[in-house]
Amino acid sequence: MRRFVQLAAIGLFAASGCLSGSYDEDFRGSLQRYREEGEFQRLHQEPKTLAGNRLLLRVPKLFTDEDATGDKERSKPPFLKDFPGFRVAYQTLLDADGAKSPAVLSVGVLTDKESSLEEIKKRILNQVQKEASFAKAAWAAVEGQPAAGGSAPWSVLKLAGQQPFDRVNNAITETKNTDGETQVWVASDPDTKVAAVLVWRVPQELAATVPLGELAGLVARTVEFKAPAEPAPAAAADPAPAAAK
Repeated sequence: MRRFVQLAAIGLFAASGCLSGSYDEDFRGSLQRYREEGEFQRLHQEPKTLAGNRLLLRVPKLFTDEDATGDKERSKPPFLKDFPGFRVAYQTLLDADGAKSPAVLSVGVLTDKESSLEEIKKRILNQVQKEASFAKAAWAAVEGQPAAGGSAPWSVLKLAGQQPFDRVNNAITETKNTDGETQVWVASDPDTKVAAVLVWRVPQELAATVPLGELAGLVARTVEFKAPAEPAPAAAADPAPAAAK
């Protein structure tokens, strides 16, 4: 009987340890999900779908206007008129020093034969370096910021300092050089053959309201690359009726 009690006690102790370990693991997982959900509260819950559903991403709630044609002057940076795969610009006008200034997120999507990462980066850098203030600009790898699928690392081009930004005062738009930052994020997924170009432009006076150091990486983590949808199989033709005898 004494031996039975000892074995039972050992079994209960081991079981409680396993249960405790399982509980701790579940708790850590729940805490991580809670933290991530808290971060993503700044983004719209429903993703935007672009290029025939080949790319999905979530956009900050701050951005309320949308330009799908690229016709608006501020939809593309003035030093990146040849914007690779331009699809849409999301933007907002916010109060700043007695006027309104725009913050913009422009998105390009390139697919299949156009999705070569090195070609896209070269095409962008050649334009940017024509600006004297960005002549020494260079791409850098982004550590720990894969897209949602986890297989496409990002490269970033950070352009800080004096550059053209709009100011809107009494419905009159004036463009002038002022401090601010442009960030160009590029990634290409070899499995789906889809590339994304995300270009952020924020004047210094809006840096606290639109914190690029947080939002750019957050949106990049929501990007999903999709392969083209498989065509539906053709319906089988009905057999010809048998000839009457």
